Amino acid sequence: MRITGVTERTIVISSNARNATVSLAGMTASAVAVHTDAVRDGRPLAGLAFDSIGRYGHGGLLRERFVPRLTAADPDRYSDGCGGIDPHRVWDVVMTDEKPGGHGERGGAVGLIDAAIWDLAAKTAGEPLWRTLAARGKAKAASGGIAIYASGGHYRPDDDIALLCGDIRCAIDRGHRRFKIKIGGAALSDDLRRIEAVLAVVGPGMALAVDGNGSFDRERALQYLDALRPYPLAWIEEPVHPLDFSLHGDIAAASPLPLATGENIFSCDDARNLLRYGGLRRDRDMLQFDVSLSYGFVEYLRILELMEDHGWSRARCAPHGGHLLAAHGVGGLGLGLAEVAMDESTLFGRITSELHVEGGIATLPEAPGAGFETLAVFPHLFGGMLH
Repeated sequence: MRITGVTERTIVISSNARNATVSLAGMTASAVAVHTDAVRDGRPLAGLAFDSIGRYGHGGLLRERFVPRLTAADPDRYSDGCGGIDPHRVWDVVMTDEKPGGHGERGGAVGLIDAAIWDLAAKTAGEPLWRTLAARGKAKAASGGIAIYASGGHYRPDDDIALLCGDIRCAIDRGHRRFKIKIGGAALSDDLRRIEAVLAVVGPGMALAVDGNGSFDRERALQYLDALRPYPLAWIEEPVHPLDFSLHGDIAAASPLPLATGENIFSCDDARNLLRYGGLRRDRDMLQFDVSLSYGFVEYLRILELMEDHGWSRARCAPHGGHLLAAHGVGGLGLGLAEVAMDESTLFGRITSELHVEGGIATLPEAPGAGFETLAVFPHLFGGMLH
């Protein structure tokens, strides 16, 4: 099988939502298609990928560096030896002449190519992506049924608490049992009112987490941790800057409340430093490394191996993203939780809105690959890219 081309489409994300640090109004995202000379059911076989939530598109890096390397490569460099394409060998091709360290935005660009190649590998095998990952990822408990949580709770300029509670009720009606809302974008007293309002809506056996989006300094983080101590929260996410590992350790030592972090750690190198120096606790804290933004599954498998070397269970992994790629990763690699968007009217929410959810468990699609082609939003994501 030979790669004949790669196309990227930059999509504008129109949303008036905001968290403690950013607005989503000006966000963009990338859709990618890797084209091949193979044909299935009379149509050219292509691998598809879509970006992670809340970041910007990677079109420039893809067009200038990574796509030219891939399309210029001899097919023998990325062949799996059985007529297909090896994601690990593709990763080596696109990372040619890239220096160690300095990861930055390139992790997201490479992650998109990686995701499309894994989609292609699963389609070649005629199976859903989670099964392909299960066969290669050494998971002890792979499954197409995954635990998920509904993520949202962004701030609105008007009727914020009423709309927030309405979102939670709708999510409960759709089968969700775990939820995450934003904190840090308002006064502490206002955030406590939001939390209390949501806790009054959720029922027995349900869970609520909160997300500070890395917005707190030491003083404010400790103030929030003290104020949140009485509430039955599943975790507090990114209470401080994601790269201040020492401060993470101080926060963990100061409070029994579980922490969640890692979504802004974009490589195995940075994951190693977080595990070494972040003071995180293996019995309660969650690791949220984003598969798509961290060079894709090839690198994420290295991160899992590193975690296990440090005594961490895969059950402590809840990858950031809110997209099908991470959901398949949770199922195929035996991870703890997948994130989906609570608001299904948004673009990202529409991508996972067709998953069947019951009792907080989602059923992954059985279509070959990641399943983008089965989605009603498919033409909006990839329209015109496959002709």
